[in-house]
Amino acid sequence: MAQPMSAAEIAPTGRLRAAVIGIRVLGGVGEPIGRFIANRLGVSFEPVVYPNPKAYEESFGKGEWDMAIGPRVLAPSDKADLTPDVWLIDLVYLAAAGREFASAEQVDRSGVKVGTIQNSPSDRFLTRTLKSAELVRVPLTSKFPEDAVELLRSGKADVFGADSGLIDSILGNYSGAAVIPGAFNTVRAAVALPKGRSAAALTKLIDILDEAKRTGIVQNAIEQVGLRAGVRVAPL
Repeated sequence: MAQPMSAAEIAPTGRLRAAVIGIRVLGGVGEPIGRFIANRLGVSFEPVVYPNPKAYEESFGKGEWDMAIGPRVLAPSDKADLTPDVWLIDLVYLAAAGREFASAEQVDRSGVKVGTIQNSPSDRFLTRTLKSAELVRVPLTSKFPEDAVELLRSGKADVFGADSGLIDSILGNYSGAAVIPGAFNTVRAAVALPKGRSAAALTKLIDILDEAKRTGIVQNAIEQVGLRAGVRVAPL
């Protein structure tokens, strides 16, 4: 009876409501993984899509979903229990046309302006670690990547720091920009259950995710959204 009981605890209404952030490197990868979990639990799947990292983080504790699929750093420890990492996302810098940096380590210099998405994992990491460069934040809206391109073209930012998927979208709209070699951090994506679910429920979820990593489900989800580099399956 342990297996059906834990499945019912993960999706008590008979459908699995899964929170994701509506960008391809997170929600685009997370939704197929969520569908696989729902299939293994024998329930229907319902994505709950949040437009930006801030809205996703603020949804914790509100009862709007049964599980959340996204960055570990956005899951409050007092409101969620997390699985091991499911996939890993490199955070990289894109230099504006005419700006050259030999590596990511050279960006943190006096006079350099670094653009990033407000409240994103990039923002959180750079807020803690930048010592000399200036951070310029923009919200994630339907106007992305145009907002990022405007920052770089206007000189309001010398580089833009984000995940490789968002960087690809900027590159597609801004010729002359170049990715700076090296990642400045790595986002670890995992699945969260609301705080208070049983150990059996979390173990069941971890077993399903291990299967998804082992059988290529996670790799296929990454490839299907067209992510060529900087995103990979987390080790078992």
